[in-house]
Amino acid sequence: MTNNSSLSKMKILDFTGELGPYAAKLFVGVGADVIHLEPISGDPLRRTGPFYKDQPGPSRSLQFLYYNAGKRSLSLDITREAGKDIFLDLCKDADLLLESFAPGYLSGLGLGYDVLSAVNPRLVQTAITPFGSSGPYADYPGCDLTCSALSGFTFLAGVNGEKPVRAPDNQAYQTAAAHAAVASGIALLFAKKTGVGQFVDIACMESVASAHENAAQFWDLEGVIRRSAFGTLAGGGVFRCKDGYIAIVAIMGTNKVMWDPFVNWMREEGVDGWETFDDACWLDPDYRAHPDNFETFRRIFEGYACRHTKLYLYEKGQSFRVATTPVSNGKDLYENPQLNATGFFETVHHADLDAELTFPGAPYTFGEIAWTFGNAAPLPGEHTADILGEIGYTRQAIETYEKEGVIYAG
Repeated sequence: MTNNSSLSKMKILDFTGELGPYAAKLFVGVGADVIHLEPISGDPLRRTGPFYKDQPGPSRSLQFLYYNAGKRSLSLDITREAGKDIFLDLCKDADLLLESFAPGYLSGLGLGYDVLSAVNPRLVQTAITPFGSSGPYADYPGCDLTCSALSGFTFLAGVNGEKPVRAPDNQAYQTAAAHAAVASGIALLFAKKTGVGQFVDIACMESVASAHENAAQFWDLEGVIRRSAFGTLAGGGVFRCKDGYIAIVAIMGTNKVMWDPFVNWMREEGVDGWETFDDACWLDPDYRAHPDNFETFRRIFEGYACRHTKLYLYEKGQSFRVATTPVSNGKDLYENPQLNATGFFETVHHADLDAELTFPGAPYTFGEIAWTFGNAAPLPGEHTADILGEIGYTRQAIETYEKEGVIYAG
């Protein structure tokens, strides 16, 4: 395999904060030169936990270290006239600008896409914001929870009769970032073929809402507010076991082909009460939906599961071709034999921490392109002088701009 992918010669400017850095990271993986632009005070994500050994610091945020591995850092104040000029010079030979400023912010500084495209007609600018650049919500501030809740995801993540559930970490942001990478890639291909760049508008709320399959259609066509019934119908759900939790789907609809293997499993294991399941009434969804019958299923299956580990239950269930899976925690994930066999995790040395840190690796693999995790995430402004030198700035000019507070060169 080779690192010389179609993106390996591309220059990408990453001016994102908490919303969007994963999009740029995906381009790092295929060899693009990604420059992470930061304000003089540093990317706010550097001040966002969790931190290495619970000690805050500009290079100790585990989120920052993961999302910005393999990038170069340039610290710049684009509110200053000299900073604007530097930014425009950077854009002249860039292929893609990823940014997450509030709609209209760059235009207010005289750095809107009309200005940027004038200095570089093939530049693609991808803006990642909570609600996009148009519509009644465009100017509203938002966070991951805001986008998750407004998009309907938080409601759908819960089950009937229970309150909505927020997904952990920043799943809405990650969804938007992944969509931003895909959309940017398409725009870059268009620019390569035509020489014409474009503005790409990514709304986090819309990115998340696009993944909800038929929730809106259920309401539109049937007047039904759809919500997950998983964990409320007997035959499926998440149940306690000896060392955590196990998820099972023993039946869907009236599928006897699914249910019979489950009954055989319970019979072979000699589970107390297995005979209860050997009845055609369990094939009826309405019967399984009754709370008393769900409780019967839970009592019998969980009574059995609590005597065994999730690995035992997983392997036993799979041997009977019953859909079972361990509910993994962080330790389980780190030790997962599948992920370790494929080399999913990446270990990177961080000299300033004097530590080896392990991170999630490639989300996909190619037959001919090698994925590159990259070096440790940069220090604030670590590459400012080098990058400005590459685009023609003299050492004297760089030193002057740093003294004036226009840039920070580490």
